[in-house]
Order: sequence, then structure tokens, then C-alpha cells
Amino acid sequence: MTHLHIADGVLPTWLWIVGFALAFAFAAGASFHHRHDRPDRLTLLAALGAVMLLAMSVPIGPLVHLSFAPMVGILLGPGLGFLAALLVNATLALLGHGGLTVVGLNALVLGAAVAPARPVYRLLRKRMKPGRAGAFTAVAALACSVAALYVVIALANRGDLASLLADDDHAGAQATGRFVLFSSPFWVLATVAEALVTSSVLSFLARVRPELLP
Repeated sequence: MTHLHIADGVLPTWLWIVGFALAFAFAAGASFHHRHDRPDRLTLLAALGAVMLLAMSVPIGPLVHLSFAPMVGILLGPGLGFLAALLVNATLALLGHGGLTVVGLNALVLGAAVAPARPVYRLLRKRMKPGRAGAFTAVAALACSVAALYVVIALANRGDLASLLADDDHAGAQATGRFVLFSSPFWVLATVAEALVTSSVLSFLARVRPELLP
């Protein structure tokens, strides 16, 4: 889920270049912000990145797979969570899950789920137990990620910058609409699965390792 399995040469050049620029800008800012973090935080980043990589390699149906992005966002926060998303997407690209040119866009799409997860969880945790708060956090985080994915698809369907600025590509808009209509049921299925997994893991951590939770 929330990952573009698109080969190199398909997306407009300007789009994936912008994706790389934004992804590396966010990664540089996160690296600078966390430059004095404790070593165990980096260990947790590596461990959760490995879990995310494994989850994203196992499909649960057409078009979708688990991502563990909400869980990673809750445990690591927006900055380290985005670094995990970037590293995982780069590794998946080397394994053939999408081209190298879409790594930046994939990091942004997955980062859209990671970044809001901890703030939303903290807000919900004031009124809910960890498991239930995690489930609702997963739904909200993945909604942001799917929205980012649809934005990328819509921009890709517009083709070059001239078509985008002219806003006259009706065929591209229709193609985007068909994709949204076709894919929505699969996103719902994946979101439910992600919410259940996130809820289960957070409930477990709350009992055995509560210090890991924000």
C-alpha cells in the first residue's frame, strides 16, 4: 500500500526530480534535527526499518500490502520515521519494487503516513487506550498517504509542465478518476488490515515495553 511500483521512464522527468528534491530536503532536515539523538534511537530506526521492509514485501491482495508506516511514525516520530521511509523505499527499488527514479516520490508518499502518526496518536491517547488510539491513528495516517499517492498519480497523468499549467488535460483527469474509483476498495481493505495490526502491536507494547510508546 502507498507505494508506486512504477518502472523508470514512465513518470514525467520533472515530477520525479521534484520528488527527489523534496525527499532529500526533508531527509537533510531530519538528520540535522536528530544529530544528537541517543544511539539506541538509531538502533530502533534500523530495527523498525527492517520490519517495514519485510511488511512491504508481503502482499495482502491486489495493489496493496502492509506498510507499518503508522507504527513507525508513532514510535520514531516524524523525522526519524521519514528517514526510515526513505531508506526502505531505496532498498525496495534495488529489489525491483519500482524504479530508482520514483524513490523520492515513494518516500514522500510513505512519509505522508509517517509524519502525522505520532501527533495524532498523542492527541487520541488522552481519551483512548493505546490499541484503540493506534487503530484510529493508522486510519488517519494512511488517509494522508493515499491522498498524497493520488496527487502524484494526478500530476503524472497531466504529463508535461505545460499541460499542468494550462489545466486543459481532460483525458488525464478522467484517467485519474478511473484509477481512484478502481483502487479505493483495495485501499479500504489495506487500511483495515493496517489498523488491526497497529492496534495489536501497540497493545502488546503497552504491556511489555511501555517506555517505547510516546
